[in-house]
Amino acid sequence: MECGDPFHLLDVLSSHNVPVVIIGGHAVAFHGFVRATEDTDLVFWRTPETEASLLAALIEVKACWIGNEVDPATGIERTFPVSLPYIRGTRMMMLVTDFGFLDLFDYIPGYLDEPVERLFDTAVAGGRYQYASLRWLRAMKAAANRPKDQMDLENLPADA
Repeated sequence: MECGDPFHLLDVLSSHNVPVVIIGGHAVAFHGFVRATEDTDLVFWRTPETEASLLAALIEVKACWIGNEVDPATGIERTFPVSLPYIRGTRMMMLVTDFGFLDLFDYIPGYLDEPVERLFDTAVAGGRYQYASLRWLRAMKAAANRPKDQMDLENLPADA
C-alpha cells in the first residue's frame, strides 16, 4: 500500500471491527464534488470494546499524535504513539499514520449534543465503507463554516 492511502486506513479499522462513518473531504467526493483533501476524517462509535479495537488498529498503522513541544534537533513538533489512556481521554484525535493524516471524532462535528447513533443510522453505504448522509454532511459543513466548507456546500447536491 502506498503512503497516504485513506482506504488502507479504513481497511485496517474494519479488520479490527472499529465502526466508523467517513466525513470530511472523502465524504464530499462520495457525494459528487471531488476535491483535494489532506486527511481522512472519521466518526467512530465509542464503547470500551471499540476503544481497545481502535488501539490495535492504530498501533498497526503506527499512529501518533502531534504534541505542542518542538524537537530542538529538528525544529519539528514531537510525535507520541497512541495509547489506551490517550484514546479514552481524547474526543478528537488528530493523528499521523503510515498512510496519511487521520482525524477521529467520537462526536458529530458541530453537533456535540447529538448522539453519534444518528450519524450511523443514516450513513450511506459506498462499497465496503459507510459515508455520512448528504443531510449530515451538509449540516457539518455549515456548522464548520470555513472557506473550504462553504465551497463544498456550493458544490454538493442539495439535500433531497
